[in-house]
Amino acid sequence: MLKKMFFACFAIFFLHGLAQQQVHVKYYHVRSPIATLYEDLYIKDNNVISIQDSIINFNSAGTMAAVKSSSKPISKNYFISKLNTGGKTKDFFFTGLNKEVKYFVHDQVAEPAWKIDESKTKKILGYNCIQAKGIFRGSEITAYFTKELPYSAGPFKFYGLPGVILDIREENKNFNIWKAEKVELTVDPKINFTPALSDYPKITMKEFIVLKEGNQEKEMADLLSRMPPGTKVQNNSNKRPGLEKSFEWESMYRQ
Repeated sequence: MLKKMFFACFAIFFLHGLAQQQVHVKYYHVRSPIATLYEDLYIKDNNVISIQDSIINFNSAGTMAAVKSSSKPISKNYFISKLNTGGKTKDFFFTGLNKEVKYFVHDQVAEPAWKIDESKTKKILGYNCIQAKGIFRGSEITAYFTKELPYSAGPFKFYGLPGVILDIREENKNFNIWKAEKVELTVDPKINFTPALSDYPKITMKEFIVLKEGNQEKEMADLLSRMPPGTKVQNNSNKRPGLEKSFEWESMYRQ
């Protein structure tokens, strides 16, 4: 029953459409201090999909030894949404990996409380861009968007500005960076805005985080059990290292 409701919600989600509008932005994404990849944002009509490359490149400080081995091939990650939602939250459907299982996750993301500074501008790929600062799930971020592409969209789960985001990054970090390398005003007809993901288990973002962090706690407990008696390990389990440090359902979350 739950699975049917999930697909019904997903189907209704894609029934809306607007006049023709097409944009493709290719971003260079610095995921961590050692790893980078590409992410492609596609906008057509009212549909939005962002696809993260399956190929991760490591710099001289990182090797494939830093990646936990898996028996399954690396696959692309999808972030699916709509342009116009008419509210302060937006529904995202994305693919997320936990251990060796990939899930199809429904996430309701609150719009960041953006502060736009019209006096701070720069050119990106020939587009006039304006600076905006905000808080995204506990992380301070700085974005540059262009009104010349008047669509409230960006890479990953970013949105809420009156133009496409061409550069966005977490402040005071040399990673969690997305910067546009190419903008096209057409979308390849082969791009599927409703990819076949029916084989993946369907869960909510809250369920996904509880599951993922529960597995991390078990792995840490197993590691500690195999260490010599008296070994002290600094526990940062209450601090999430990624961009999403807090969530809307948690009391610590503040706009």
